[in-house]
Amino acid sequence: MHRKAVFALAGVFLTVALIVPPILFKIQADQDLDNLIVLRDNPGMETSGNITIAERTNENHQKTLITVAVIETIFVILFTVTLYYGINHPPTKR
Repeated sequence: MHRKAVFALAGVFLTVALIVPPILFKIQADQDLDNLIVLRDNPGMETSGNITIAERTNENHQKTLITVAVIETIFVILFTVTLYYGINHPPTKR
């Protein structure tokens, strides 16, 4: 693989690592807004079974943070490895 292609791939990994977390947090904020609407319509704060809206929101926040942490870790490692390979890989001879 040519050096330019390796650096382009590293750029894609970095872009994914920087773009995906804000998108996931935006989706989480939309879900929180939906939960607030449910809270307004259901003042007893019961959603399903004995789970309150606060408990469901905390659970959703934990899932989102874990997902973001996993995605960040994977793509930052891929970026680092690809960048290291691009810097230290000798150019191919033609």
